[in-house]
Amino acid sequence: MNFKRIAAALLSAALLVSGCGVYATDTKNIDDKQNYSEEYKAFEQIAKYVSERYIDDSLTQDDIMSKGLSALLEGDNILLVDLLKATLESMDDYSEFYTAEEYKQFQDKLNPTFYGIGITMRNSEDGYVEITGFAAGNDKAQKAGFEIGDKIYKVNGEDVTGLGTSEVRNKIVGEKNTTVDITVLREGKEIELTATRTPVYERSVYNAVLEDNVGYIQISSFASNTYAEFNETLNIMRENGVKSIILDLRNNPGGLVSPAVEIAQQIVPKGKIIDVKYRESEYDITYNSKLEKAEFNFAVLVNQNTASASEILSSAIQDSGCGKLVGMQTYGKAVIQNTFPLANGMVFKLTIGQYITRNGNEINHKGLTPDEKVENNISKIDMSKYTPFDFKTRVSLGGYGDNVKSAKEKLKVLGFYDADTDGNVFDESLMESVKNFQSANDIFAYGVLDVPTQVRIDEVFADIDYMEDKQLDAAYKLLTGKERTKISE
Repeated sequence: MNFKRIAAALLSAALLVSGCGVYATDTKNIDDKQNYSEEYKAFEQIAKYVSERYIDDSLTQDDIMSKGLSALLEGDNILLVDLLKATLESMDDYSEFYTAEEYKQFQDKLNPTFYGIGITMRNSEDGYVEITGFAAGNDKAQKAGFEIGDKIYKVNGEDVTGLGTSEVRNKIVGEKNTTVDITVLREGKEIELTATRTPVYERSVYNAVLEDNVGYIQISSFASNTYAEFNETLNIMRENGVKSIILDLRNNPGGLVSPAVEIAQQIVPKGKIIDVKYRESEYDITYNSKLEKAEFNFAVLVNQNTASASEILSSAIQDSGCGKLVGMQTYGKAVIQNTFPLANGMVFKLTIGQYITRNGNEINHKGLTPDEKVENNISKIDMSKYTPFDFKTRVSLGGYGDNVKSAKEKLKVLGFYDADTDGNVFDESLMESVKNFQSANDIFAYGVLDVPTQVRIDEVFADIDYMEDKQLDAAYKLLTGKERTKISE
């Protein structure tokens, strides 16, 4: 039954009971609701009319509207889901209703996984992908016989020499609990190993060491594995003697509150992290740090997309004095949601609390103000910083020269090449990258760096936007008092 049929039935009933053609209804309250559609106003007016004139005087106006909606929604699951979504979304910007499939997708974002063998890799100088470590909490690869320093030679019998890490990774990952055969080179010998693909979490924490021994840590989101990854990263910083860290929380939308609090407890000196306030005060909770003294000095990069759990961590660092914020005003989401399960895997998420920072600031819809306001510039890429093409020499597999180096540098920025850019030898990895670029740009894809391909690479390269990261430069200067020049590998 659709909306019009319900409205018509209600109207017919009202007319029959009244015994007259027209009943004068006070429309002042309806007319005040200018944002409602005419159809909704009619629905409300009919319900009022029926409640006042229908033979059963026990029905209120709300009862009539509820009966109509119940009849409409009964048996129409699509419309019912729409109503549930609209109901939760009308509460605030963060309360939501999820179908079972939507909730699975939501969980996958908080717990991103793929099915691999739990190794970390890098490109080695001799053209192989080398194993550099193992995923935290996953010892399957070690039990299968892999060792740090092994060079991956074949995957399921296919020679992967010259391929980049992402290409090798794509050949290794697959369906859960299936096996993959990998041949590695170890001390000049070929060793054939078999590993079972198991869940491996996508990383949310990345790190580097800048010049002057300044650490750089980026947290992309707060997922279930973030705290463990951050602790692992802090140990890397300690091993390198790092004392000053740039913590990059730009474009971090938040996620789970618990890892943000746990990270704060590792780096923020003794005192409050946040107060969480609920509707019923007996459930209020204060999260504290027991750290006697801050081990590191932080400069935290933030912007307009730094939100929620990332604002919890940012505010704790700023308010405690163990670091300063650099960048732009943050998003301003200081409310907390909880999920509640329903039948058949459906779930709804409801805003149940808000948090207040260490210094008592309410930042919802306000955000955090950086200690140093710095805005990044977007401009065209500086071509002079890259090796130029000569637009004369055609190069193919096995060749070498500046044209090769230019192609590697530019195709890497464009996302077609992910191996080392230092060498000037035209290897198989570059040939595949040139083929992919040619295919994407409607050029005959045969993997030769000819003059038309050089011209097109430069045209595409010159047109890309380049962000001058003044925020990172400012954070580095804040910690060292020096201008930043390059990143130490």
